[in-house]
Amino acid sequence: MNQTTVTQLKKHGGVLSFSCSWGWLLDSGSLKDQSCVCACDGTKAEYFKCTFKREYFNILKPHIQVKQDVLKNPDTRSAERGEHDKIDLKKRKKRKRKKSDLNTGEIEAHDYHEKIRSVVLEGSRALVEAGTLCGYWTEVLPSVTSEPVPVQERQLAAFCDMAKLLPLTDESIPAPVQTLNRDDRDAPLDLFNYITENPYDITYEVTLMSERYLLPPRSRFLMSDVTHIHPLVNNGDKYDLIVLDPPWENKSVKRSNRYSSLPSSQIKQLPMSALASPGCVVVTWVTNRAQHLRFVREELYPHWGVEVIAEWLWVKVTRTGDFVFPLDSQHKKPYEVLVLGRYRTEDAVRSSAQDGIPSQRLLLSVPSILHSHKPSLSAVLKPYISSVPKCLELFARSLQSDWTSWGNEVIKFQHSGYFSRQRVEGPHSTSETAGATQGFC
Repeated sequence: MNQTTVTQLKKHGGVLSFSCSWGWLLDSGSLKDQSCVCACDGTKAEYFKCTFKREYFNILKPHIQVKQDVLKNPDTRSAERGEHDKIDLKKRKKRKRKKSDLNTGEIEAHDYHEKIRSVVLEGSRALVEAGTLCGYWTEVLPSVTSEPVPVQERQLAAFCDMAKLLPLTDESIPAPVQTLNRDDRDAPLDLFNYITENPYDITYEVTLMSERYLLPPRSRFLMSDVTHIHPLVNNGDKYDLIVLDPPWENKSVKRSNRYSSLPSSQIKQLPMSALASPGCVVVTWVTNRAQHLRFVREELYPHWGVEVIAEWLWVKVTRTGDFVFPLDSQHKKPYEVLVLGRYRTEDAVRSSAQDGIPSQRLLLSVPSILHSHKPSLSAVLKPYISSVPKCLELFARSLQSDWTSWGNEVIKFQHSGYFSRQRVEGPHSTSETAGATQGFC
């Protein structure tokens, strides 16, 4: 990759640092940076720049240390393999398991890793090198502070459970969209039975359930679980892009109790045909468990009428460009899979070759230390969908401009406690950001 290419692509700024033939280097934290106006006394407007706190992306060292720097020493495959073999993940004296000792799922995962390993290694090297030329890895971020993560956002799923005790609405009646009222900042909003919309070209800071949240420009959301998704369906919108980040069942989730998982059978029951427009691009985040990947490819997508057209990989690195986990770690891999498909109907029958979506790409970024905080796919998928698309995120934990979002923690990472703010002269002074933000104090 030459210097000219890197300089050109760096101009994208914000969400995308740059791209190359291997994929994209993403700056996940900058997506949420917006200018903000806060009308504190109801008459005088005060403007701020709101920034998602950078310390949440300040991962300086791999979670497991190894001696070999595989991203910066190309000819060390055998050495790095040997080094990884020596890793004692839990300080246990246990020999490395042979392939013959593995169960079916583990063999499947091993074979998949061997298949994509060279792509992850070579593509990551190219993207890290390009980031070095851009000066991306030299940015100094704030250290992680002792300030706690907002506690209130952990209660969102519980609020959804409580909402089930309220009188049932008629599921056959189309749910109206309730819009924010700029003239009445204390107007109550029913977050569980109606789609809430900020129709303005400016973000509002609002009080919801006694907590303060930032709602991006032209964003819509419904907060509920799978038992109460009908307001989204009855609204009648069909979407050109649908992204899912399901709460997959796994042992670590059960042990940690960080969130409620969902059985694959319930994920399969999502009303895709009622939400997807003909030719809709469907993207599903999948953990590294072979069972889940196989389920999406062979059962979930066929059931929905979705044809698999690509598998991309999100590669997670530190602020110094190293994998967050050793590439060949038997415990955790430094990547996750995204399965891309196309919703096929009689009106949208095309061969995969005509889709234009690359069959394999890397998305490389520094992950957030916040659990289940994925990078936005909006910018990287934009070339492959219509010019003015309707976009939907299912099982969302944050909001995006021009998107509809649904989930029982849909505004989790919009809590104002995740943002720092700096006073500015007005929205014109931050026109290069993702849009102005207006909040009510």
